[in-house]
Amino acid sequence: MRNFLIIIFVSLLSFYSLAQETKEYKFNWYPSIEVEDNIINFPDSSRYETYDTKGVWEDNFGNYGIMRCIVSQFINKRQQISLDAYCEAEDFEKEKFWTALKRNSFNKAGIGKNKYLHTEKKYKILEEKECPYAAQIIDGGGVFKLLCKITIDEYNILKKYSNQ
Repeated sequence: MRNFLIIIFVSLLSFYSLAQETKEYKFNWYPSIEVEDNIINFPDSSRYETYDTKGVWEDNFGNYGIMRCIVSQFINKRQQISLDAYCEAEDFEKEKFWTALKRNSFNKAGIGKNKYLHTEKKYKILEEKECPYAAQIIDGGGVFKLLCKITIDEYNILKKYSNQ
């Protein structure tokens, strides 16, 4: 019994120390969204849409810029969405990164995944990372909030290039 308690204690201590070794990368994007053309309406009230969207972004390191995405989405008759988007972002120092957004949830709000496909120098540490995001769509636009768990070393690398 004593050995069992020691194993549990060591496991909990290891879990706690691992949890303490992560930081967060936060990314907010405020796109303008207008879907006017490129819509196929189906007889059951579902539809397929493609559109371009663009907006300003900011992160928790003081970086900011413009991000543009090309989006394709299928919305079924229950207003559930299957969304795929590819994006290009550029910050105020002309550094770029490219991402893929995926989401299967409700049309006006939901949780999805963002994957950093390619990155330039400042954002290299994020390449190939997948991070969850939440999206809330309002008339004419939306709010996109991403939260990426990163190691302390990754955090320090991003901080080295920060605008803070």
